[in-house]
Amino acid sequence: MDRLRNADEAAEQLKPVTEEVASIVPQAEAAAQNPKMANYVIAGVEITGTALAIGKFPRLSALALAKVHALEAYAEYRTASLETSDDVTAQRKSLVKNLGILGGLGLASVDLNGKPSLAWRAEHIAKSSKKKGARFGEKTVKRAEGLGADASKALKSLENDAKKQFKAAEKKASQTARSAAKKAEKAANTTKKRVS
Repeated sequence: MDRLRNADEAAEQLKPVTEEVASIVPQAEAAAQNPKMANYVIAGVEITGTALAIGKFPRLSALALAKVHALEAYAEYRTASLETSDDVTAQRKSLVKNLGILGGLGLASVDLNGKPSLAWRAEHIAKSSKKKGARFGEKTVKRAEGLGADASKALKSLENDAKKQFKAAEKKASQTARSAAKKAEKAANTTKKRVS
């Protein structure tokens, strides 16, 4: 809101940064020519960033806020007055604060809403199944030994077959989970590029 109230002052602070960015990225030429409009766009993105606070489109709003905050932090760093040692200390504190905010926004942009990744879930299910299968196998072997040697041999043969099948299923599940995770990561990167 402060950016909107003091648009001229904020645009003046933003001007050297937009010119610098425009010299590197030709598509940013319009922002360099009209820093006041660029200021309004940044203010709008920051205001819509409240969607992150209320949980609506949290990853997208965090990503947009991170990009805008990086630009704003750079502008603040470039235009800071460094006349005294107190100014230098204040600039360092501001830089650390901005890096912390960017780190938090970066984490929020990749957060899975408290849910673990698909790969982790698949691995967890495989481990849990393996433990349960081992306990079941031990109980069954004890029962078969009580029935006699033939039952025990047949059971051990079945158990070996089951272990082979389980290992094959575990391998396939792990491959599927890795493949799904790669596809999801690729889709997220594509979305990030589109947002950029």
